[in-house]
Amino acid sequence: MRTLLALIALLFVACGPATPDADEPAGDPFDPHLLYPLAEGNVWSYNVDTGDEQPTLAITRVIARVDDRVEVTSGGDPVVYELRAEGIWRPGTETWLLRAPVREGSEWASPQGMTARVTSTQATVETPAGSFEGCVRVEESGGEDERYVQTVYCPEIGPVYLESRMQLTTTPAPIRVIARMLGYDLAGE
Repeated sequence: MRTLLALIALLFVACGPATPDADEPAGDPFDPHLLYPLAEGNVWSYNVDTGDEQPTLAITRVIARVDDRVEVTSGGDPVVYELRAEGIWRPGTETWLLRAPVREGSEWASPQGMTARVTSTQATVETPAGSFEGCVRVEESGGEDERYVQTVYCPEIGPVYLESRMQLTTTPAPIRVIARMLGYDLAGE
């Protein structure tokens, strides 16, 4: 159970933050800062399917933003991100969450030896919060444990769908966790 909870927490903090300043010109709809708009106070809620009968409620929120540094939590220790011109940087792992240009086929290094790849810029997702179109699907895979993480980001909304699969040596079948957006409040917008 502890491993499953850690996997859920990892799933949400891996989806980190960013928000452009209000005076920045509108441009690329797939700008990393628009794909995950993170102003202090922004909140996303998810229905998390861990394979149990009842889904779990998960809430991700931006708890602090000072200049280009953002702290995000999903109930555990905050994760720090840096908003850079090139995208959203994870200083703790020295990898990108999202890196411009976000185009189908774009790739960058991800934590734990994984590689992130944009597999669609026109993804459609159905969630309890509604239907979302014109979204970006990023798939992370590889590394020693052959983990797979899929995140669908919708412009000016954030991540609406997350999926994580991992094979543990203690279980015969891979662990699969899926989170679907229940709602969001972009208080900082």
